[in-house]
Amino acid sequence: MSAIPPSALGPLLGALTMAIMVALAIRRFNMPYTIALVIAGLVLGLMSRFDDLFSIELSGILSAEVILFLILPPLLFDGASKLSFHSFKRNWRLTILLAVPAVIISMFSIGLIIWVLIWQGDPEMFLFALLLGAVLAPTDPVSVLALFKECGAPHQLSTIVEGESLFNDGTGVVLFQVMAALVAASLMGDSSSLGSTLLEGALKFVQMVVIGSVVGAAIAFAANTALVWTRNHLLEVTITVAVAFGSFLLAEHFQGSGVIAVVVAGMMVGNIGKLQAMTPQARVGLDHFWEMVAFLMNSVLFLLIGFEMMERIEPSGDALLMILVAILAATIARLSIYPMCEIVTRWSPDSDIPKPWRHVIFWGGLRGSIPLALMLILLDQWILHPDAELAANLPSGVYDEMLLMAFSVVLFTLLVQGMTITPLMKKLGVGQDADGNTEKFEIAVATLMSSGAALLELQRMKEMGLAPVEQLDEAIASEKSRIDESRELLEELKSDESFKDRMQGRLDARLLAIRQRAVDDAERQGLISEHISLELRWKLDTDLTLLLEEAGLLGEVPLPQAIEG
Repeated sequence: MSAIPPSALGPLLGALTMAIMVALAIRRFNMPYTIALVIAGLVLGLMSRFDDLFSIELSGILSAEVILFLILPPLLFDGASKLSFHSFKRNWRLTILLAVPAVIISMFSIGLIIWVLIWQGDPEMFLFALLLGAVLAPTDPVSVLALFKECGAPHQLSTIVEGESLFNDGTGVVLFQVMAALVAASLMGDSSSLGSTLLEGALKFVQMVVIGSVVGAAIAFAANTALVWTRNHLLEVTITVAVAFGSFLLAEHFQGSGVIAVVVAGMMVGNIGKLQAMTPQARVGLDHFWEMVAFLMNSVLFLLIGFEMMERIEPSGDALLMILVAILAATIARLSIYPMCEIVTRWSPDSDIPKPWRHVIFWGGLRGSIPLALMLILLDQWILHPDAELAANLPSGVYDEMLLMAFSVVLFTLLVQGMTITPLMKKLGVGQDADGNTEKFEIAVATLMSSGAALLELQRMKEMGLAPVEQLDEAIASEKSRIDESRELLEELKSDESFKDRMQGRLDARLLAIRQRAVDDAERQGLISEHISLELRWKLDTDLTLLLEEAGLLGEVPLPQAIEG
């Protein structure tokens, strides 16, 4: 052939092949897929150092541009489009506190500890320390979320961790961009005072958040309008692809936050366009498509994270001290989640975060792709293509030191925290339904509802003569068989003494939820005053929370909602 394949194609296919082999190899081991990929990447990176024995070409695939503009948008959109407004509304106080104040506190905590212990309070290194703090502040708990599903972790806990990750990614990237600009200005001779520098950074932070939110909302509105105009399920899924990448690019073009734009757009499309405008085929296809894209991106990303760590890090004489201090700083900074949870509990007593959950949220604060992407951006700006004046004023070895500390924290959280989160959850009694009865119950209920609806439609079609009778009879028999199997499973669960109380708790919770909705309706219709409505709802909320706690169901499933009408 006369055509030459792209240089990255071979390494990319090699990374995919290795990811597949890792997935097959860990089937019998209780190890998260993404963490296994990091370990495999570390091994490959170590092997690549021996060029005379091994020829492994995986370097150069990951760059800041690839991570930020190709990998990050689909991962963010996939998570944001599945985060329901109802779940976010329940946890918005904690999500906002963890995504903004906690990230800012983490940035300053990490920065100050490293500034004092590593750089001995050198004034010239203060902004560099804060920049490293911004790199390490956002969390990326994709591995933890996979473990949550395996352990049967409470739904509300998973929602909190996922919501924190989505929004603190945006905050962290914005903080990084602000601090990187301030560091560059300082190196270029800007002699502004520290106070004015931080004020300038705060204003830029607000600007990027607002622009990103506006761009994301505008693109989501346009996409939802387009979804109303078309009934083609392939086009509908294609629209979401344009939203994921387009919102990021447009926000960055207008000096806003691309991450926040994607999160806002994803939530609006997932909760409005998907539910109100998409065809059933598109809804099914959308979930499958983005789940596949996210799996593919994570497979390549985490393998290459391990490889790039081993490839780029060059230990120095003070390497061990830097590693220990960086891990200590990141761990101490993560303690900010405890006061945030306490603030939410005092602010809204019905939003109490159980103490075992707080420990899981603390230890589940893994770092992953974001720190790597941000350090690669600095590599490009400071080392590969620097401004002459900036390069001349850059302290010697500062990038290598920051890289070592950043990668050490990423590696520690992925391997140590990621591998110990499951024993911690079991120790704390989080995800107690180890027998799988909750999952069986929900599958049975879902099958009864879905097959029941299908059976009614098939019988209507038979009465109207819309299809051959023999085909309809066969389909009806199939749905009846599913219904019978689900009823048998429910009868089996009813006879299980260990699950009977949990089923009673679900029933009682459902009745309380219906009473809540009735009170809301009475207030809207003017039958009762707002004062009485608030008092009744507060009592019902308290009763429901106590009920779920006593039944061991608090957070296990989303709080039930009464059916309209």
